[in-house]
Amino acid sequence: MSGFAEVALRAFSIAVAAGLVLGVAGPSIAQDAKPKDNAAVANAIVPPSDPVAKAAFDVLDKHCARCHQQDKLVDRERPAKNFGNVLQLDELAVNPHYVLPGNPLGSKLFRQIVDKEMPYDIYYEGSSHVPPSEADLKALENWVSALGAKAVASCETHKFITPDDMASFMAADLGKQRPQRRATTRYLTLTHLTNICADPAAMKVYQQAAVKFLNSLSRSSDVVKLETIDPEGSILRFNLLDLGWKAADWDNVIAAYPYNAVPDSEASRTLASGAATPIPYVRADWFAFTASQPPLYDVLLQLPNTFQQLAREQGVDVEGNIRNFVAQRAAFQRSGVSQNNRLIERHPSRSGFFWTSYDFAGNRDRQSLFDFPLGPTGPNAFHHDGGETIYSLPNGFQAYYLNTAKGDRIDKGPTAIVRDPSRKDFSVTNGISCMGCHDQGMRKAKDDVRELVLKGRVFPKDVRDAVEGLYPPHARMDALIEDDAKRFADAMKRAGLDSTLKLNGIEMINALAKRYEDDLDLTMAASELGLKKSEFNEGVADVDQKYRPLVRRLAQGAVPRDQFEASFRGIAPDLTDLKIVAIRNARPPQPVPQPIRNSDDLSLTSDRDSYRLGDTPVFTVVAPRDCFLTLTDIDERGEGTVLLPNTFQRDNFIKAGVPIQFPGAGAPFQFRMKDKGIETVTAVCATQAGGGDRIQHDFNKNQFTPVPNYTRTLARSIAVEAVKPGTPSVAGTTNTGSAAVSGREPPAAGSRTSLRAAIRLQVR
Repeated sequence: MSGFAEVALRAFSIAVAAGLVLGVAGPSIAQDAKPKDNAAVANAIVPPSDPVAKAAFDVLDKHCARCHQQDKLVDRERPAKNFGNVLQLDELAVNPHYVLPGNPLGSKLFRQIVDKEMPYDIYYEGSSHVPPSEADLKALENWVSALGAKAVASCETHKFITPDDMASFMAADLGKQRPQRRATTRYLTLTHLTNICADPAAMKVYQQAAVKFLNSLSRSSDVVKLETIDPEGSILRFNLLDLGWKAADWDNVIAAYPYNAVPDSEASRTLASGAATPIPYVRADWFAFTASQPPLYDVLLQLPNTFQQLAREQGVDVEGNIRNFVAQRAAFQRSGVSQNNRLIERHPSRSGFFWTSYDFAGNRDRQSLFDFPLGPTGPNAFHHDGGETIYSLPNGFQAYYLNTAKGDRIDKGPTAIVRDPSRKDFSVTNGISCMGCHDQGMRKAKDDVRELVLKGRVFPKDVRDAVEGLYPPHARMDALIEDDAKRFADAMKRAGLDSTLKLNGIEMINALAKRYEDDLDLTMAASELGLKKSEFNEGVADVDQKYRPLVRRLAQGAVPRDQFEASFRGIAPDLTDLKIVAIRNARPPQPVPQPIRNSDDLSLTSDRDSYRLGDTPVFTVVAPRDCFLTLTDIDERGEGTVLLPNTFQRDNFIKAGVPIQFPGAGAPFQFRMKDKGIETVTAVCATQAGGGDRIQHDFNKNQFTPVPNYTRTLARSIAVEAVKPGTPSVAGTTNTGSAAVSGREPPAAGSRTSLRAAIRLQVR
C-alpha cells in the first residue's frame, strides 16, 4: 500500500504511516463465538495431582485461602465477599465470574492480584504476609492458560427444559390445586441453573435457600415447606395465602421483575389465567437478591417508617422494659460489624424476641459505653448514632431493621459505624447482610461492662444498681441467646430445612443472591433466555445493533450482571419467541434494587474470535471513565508488544463511554495476522499517563515497545504498589468475618487508578 511501511511483530504485521489511530467504533459481531461450557464439579478440597494445577493450588493456598476458603479462614468466621471456595479449582475453572479458561489476564481471579486488589489484607489491612511473587503469578497464569486447552465436561446429554416446558409443568401443576387456591398459587424457578448442569450440591442449597427466604418474608404463623413440581426439582410452588400475602404483594414483586418474558403458548396463557396474574413465576436467584434488601424487603414485610412504631407493633415497650429491668443487655468493644463499642439489648415480644443494638460513630465521651453505660435517655445517658434490630416473625423465622439514633428506618448502615465485608460496597444492608451474619440466629456476645462497673465505686450507686439489673451475668445472657437461637433453628426444622447448610461457608440466601449477582458468560446468558448455547449463536445475527457489543463481550468473556439485566428485554425478542409482558397498574417500589453497577468495568472486544493468516483484526475499547489506554499483544511464550501507544500515535488518551476502534477508520496502519497460535490482547486504562503496567517507552529506539516477559512486568508493578508489611491495624474482630482495617481505605467504586481487560484470539 502506497505510503505505508511494514513492521513485523510476532503475531501481527503492521502497516504504518503518520496519522490518527483511534476512531469512534460502530457495533460489530462475530459469527463463530465459542465460549466454554459450565459443568458440575465436586466440593471436596483435594490438592490436584496435575503439577500445573498443583502449583496454582499452592499459590492460592498461600495468598488467598485465609480469606476465601471455608475451613481455612484466619481471623474471620465467614469467607470475605461471599467467596469461600478458592481452593476448589474444578469449581473455579467453570465459574466465569472468576476464571475465563485460557485467558488469565481476562480472569478476575488473576486480574485482581495483578491490579493490587488482592490479597486484600496485604494491600488494605497492613498484613505482614508476603505479596505474590513473579513465580506465583506465573503459576496462576500457567494454570488458567492450560484450562483453555482442556475439554470441559459437557452438559449436552442433559435434557434441556425450555420456557414452553416450564409453562407446561406449571400449568399442569396448577390444575391439580384446589380451585380456591389456584389464583394465589405462585412459583420460583431455578431452571436456568439446572439447564447448565449446576452442581447438585449447590442446587440443594439453592432450593433450601428459596424456602428459607419465603419463610423470612412471611406474616403467617405457619411455615412453608419445599414443594417442587418438575422431575429436576427446578420449579418450586408456594401459595400467597400461606405467607399471609395478598395479590398486591405479588404485584410489587413482578413490577420490579426485569425478566418479564413468557412463552407465547397455550400453556402459558392457561397458567396466567388460572393464577390470575400475567406472571405467576419469577427466578429464585433474582428474587433472593432483590427482595432481600430494601425497598422490596421493607414492602413485603410491611416494615414501618420508625423503630418506635416497629417496637409497638411487636408489643415491645422499650423505655418501660429498660426502666423495669425487663430489658437485658451486653456491651463490648468489638463486634462482627461495628467499628466501635456496641450495646445489644433483648426484649420479649409478641412473637418471641426483639433484639436491638445501639451503635456508635466513636468511643469518646458520651459515645463510650464504659463511661456512660445507661441510656438512651436520662441525665447520664450515652449518645448513640444508630441501631439494628432482629426480631421473631410469627412463624419463628427472623426479620431485620436498621434505624438512625432518632429511630428513622434506613436501608444501609453508615460504613463509619458498621461494615459488612461480604458486600461489594461494605455496607450493612438491611435484610441480606443480617441474614448472612445471623444464619444460626443470635450470636454469642460477652459483656464487658457489668464487671467493670460493679467491681469498684467509681460509678454512683444508682448507676451500679441499674447496671446490675440491666446487664445480667454471662451465664444468664448466654442462656437467653441460646434459647432464641433454638427458636430460630426449630422453625427452620419445621420447614424441613437444614439450619447448618451452607455453600462454601456462605449462608444459603446469600449464596443464592450471589449466584445472581455474579458475572455471566454466554452459556449462562443463553440459559437465562431459555436457549442452548448453540441456539444463541445461531440467532445473534438478528440482534439489534444496540445490543451487539454486549453479545460480543459474552462471546469473548463475561459480562457484569447489571449490564445483562438492563439489556434482557431488548435482546429477548430478537433471540427467542418469548414475548415481553406488561404489568398493568403496577408500580415497583423505588428504587428497585439492582446489582451494583461495575463502574470499573473496562470493555475490550475484537471483531472476531478466530482469524486466518493475513486477516486484519479490529479492536473496540469502551472505558468507564477518561483514561490513558495501553493495548498490548502477548504471544504464547509470554512475550509482548505494545500496540498503543506507539511512535505514530503517542497520544493514548480516551474519553469515558465512547466506543473506540483500534485501528480506527482511516488509521495510518492496520494489523495483519502473521503467525498461527493463541494470542492474548490486553487493555489497561490508567488515570495517569504512564500508569497501569508502568511500561517504559523509547520511541527513538522502538516504534512499538517490546515487553520480553509480560508476567515479570506485572510482578514488578505489584512490588511498586504493595503496602509495607507490618502496617499497624486500627480495629478489627475475629467474630463474624470483619477484618482489621488499616489507615488505607479500600478504593470506592469508580476510583481505581487502573483498569484491565483481556481477550484471547485464535490464529489458524
